[in-house]
Amino acid sequence: MKKHIFWIGVGILAGAVLIGAIVFYRIILKPSFYGSVIGSPIQAPDFTLTDQKNESVSLSELKGKYVLMFFGFTNCDDECPATMAILAEARRQLGGSAQKIQIVFVSTDPDRDTPTAMAEFIDRFDSSIVGVTGTKAELEPVWASYGVTVEDGGETHSTYIYLIDPEGKLRLTYAYPVPSINITADLKTLLRNN
Repeated sequence: MKKHIFWIGVGILAGAVLIGAIVFYRIILKPSFYGSVIGSPIQAPDFTLTDQKNESVSLSELKGKYVLMFFGFTNCDDECPATMAILAEARRQLGGSAQKIQIVFVSTDPDRDTPTAMAEFIDRFDSSIVGVTGTKAELEPVWASYGVTVEDGGETHSTYIYLIDPEGKLRLTYAYPVPSINITADLKTLLRNN
């Protein structure tokens, strides 16, 4: 009888250890994400453009932070403002960790997206956002390096959000529309495991 109880106890303990190992693997070692995971993270293509303060800024200057990057135009009245509102809300939801996140808005309309237009657009959402623009010749290689299709003078463009880690590597992408809580959850997971 005692041997029978002993083996039941061993079985329960072994089951608990197995469940613990599975949970550890799923949550800590191999977390699941809402965004599309880039299996082998690659270095995000660097660029240097002009920000809303009319100053030169490079993506590589933002290393050390998680970057949420979106391509769009300031005269947009649909996906662009909606996406910027989602990103700003995701950043706010992080509370004290928000300073570890940088939102970058890259123009798809170099003819109208002046630094002044960028500043006015960005201030509607979160003044910490970096909005970058340039000439068509400066922006086209950036669009191409991120696989962004731009047509109709910038008004038709890809609507992906790119999440870049503090080492400058592309980690996740999000297709429009995505709830801010999904982005926040992914960032919390990354921040916890970093």
